[in-house]
Order: sequence, then structure tokens, then C-alpha cells
Amino acid sequence: MNIKFAISATLLTTTLLLTPINSQETLAQTCASNCGPAPLQFTPGQYIRVQVINRSYGAVRLEQLPVMRKKTLQHGEKFQFDLEGGNLDEFTLMFWDDGGRFVKGVVSKPNFGTLVLEIRPNSRNYPGDRSLYIRNDGRVSIL
Repeated sequence: MNIKFAISATLLTTTLLLTPINSQETLAQTCASNCGPAPLQFTPGQYIRVQVINRSYGAVRLEQLPVMRKKTLQHGEKFQFDLEGGNLDEFTLMFWDDGGRFVKGVVSKPNFGTLVLEIRPNSRNYPGDRSLYIRNDGRVSIL
């Protein structure tokens, strides 16, 4: 009788240990585990110097209404302008490739008051970016 009990207990224990458990439990992780880069942001009302660099294959058109009408940047060309922070509510700079190719905008903040927008070529699998947007709370987005 003890042998049958021992064998049954052993089989039951082995079955429980080897059977996968489908738990709906989610493990919490810290932000340091996989958060991605922090979004770019400036202090609202801050003076910002914007540098645009065309690293795409062709000419890129820029437009920011009502201040700047269409401007063309050739491959490798740079354009820089300043945004007066005190009277800046929101800012939008539209950009597109003059030849219809897909481009993407990559932004960086090399120092406290400078925003760099690099316009780079992009694959056909992704339609690309079309504008740089600075919200009135200082957050920077590429749309």
C-alpha cells in the first residue's frame, strides 16, 4: 500500500512540475528596463535656434506659415533660424522631398537652446514624416 501511494505521489508531483502553467500574471518592470529615449522638450517661452540639415538624396522643400514661404534645401545644405520664445505659441515646420521620395525627420538637442532637424531618406515601407511640431508646452514631435 505504501509503495502504491509513493508511486502515485511521485507521478502526481512529476505531472505538476512538468505541466506548463498559463498564468495571466504580468511582471512589473522598472522604466530602466525598456523605456526608450526621453522625448525632446524645451522650456516654454525659451529662445530656440532651429537648424535644418538636408541629408536626403534630393532637394527638400520647407514651409512655415505665415513667416517663411517655401524654401528649397539642396542635398547637404543647411538652414538655420531662430524662434523668439516669448511670443511663440506653437510652431510647425513642414518638409517634403521635391522629387516625391520618402523622407524622415530625426531631431536632436545638442545643447540647451538648439534643436537640430536632420531630413534623411526613408524606405518605401514607411510613408515618412512631413512636419516638425513644437507645442506650447515645449514638447517636440515629428509627424
